[in-house]
Amino acid sequence: MGPLAQVIAVELPIGEHWNIGPSGIWELHLDTVLLTLVASAILFVVGFFIRRSITSGPPSRLQNAIEAVMQFLNGIIEENLGRDPGTIASIALTLFFFIWVANMIGLVPIPHIHSPTSDINATFALALMVFILLHIRYIRTSGLSSYKGHYWSNKWWAWFTLNPISVVLGVVNELSRPLTLAFRLFGNILAGEVLLIVWAFLLPSGIGVPVTAAWNAVFVAYGVFVGTIQAFIFTVLTVAYMAIASEPAHEH
Repeated sequence: MGPLAQVIAVELPIGEHWNIGPSGIWELHLDTVLLTLVASAILFVVGFFIRRSITSGPPSRLQNAIEAVMQFLNGIIEENLGRDPGTIASIALTLFFFIWVANMIGLVPIPHIHSPTSDINATFALALMVFILLHIRYIRTSGLSSYKGHYWSNKWWAWFTLNPISVVLGVVNELSRPLTLAFRLFGNILAGEVLLIVWAFLLPSGIGVPVTAAWNAVFVAYGVFVGTIQAFIFTVLTVAYMAIASEPAHEH
């Protein structure tokens, strides 16, 4: 194993976790849970620090960066919704910053440290949360009757003709959203971590610390870029889904 392999901690087996509880669907990935709590704690500490140091005068670099991201995302949300973003902005901003921090954790060169989002269970939990919020938004906007009418017609002739097809297509369409959200984020983040490990093994052991550090920096920078893009894509797709759910619907 070369020195770069030691720097980026390839000792962590790919796809293996600290499992507790009964095997199968009830198995709990303890490392993912703990690292998710770490990501949440980082956000809490940074948010508390910004809240204490926020000023109406010349902002600090951190405050300036956070405000720039918030204004950028708010612009996208208003463009999709055509009005004030409201609570959707809070959901989108929370998702973006949490996913971004979670993605960055996997770039820390410490053994057994990986991004929580490189675990399909974590990304599916995020996607499931978006799925639930999406349908809550749909019901609040259009009402339960129109929500039901989106999938099931009350006309007697449709009960045995269009309704079964409509339900099947509706279920496939709705389930495709959380599945694509979960697998896209999981696949890209895991692939980035695997890429770091693969390149670490390609370097010979005597290449030297300076080259090792430079090589590692290149791929860590790439990981930062991919992690940021994936957090942005997940957030933008969530906003787009929320925008669709915010349009008043009528019974078919």
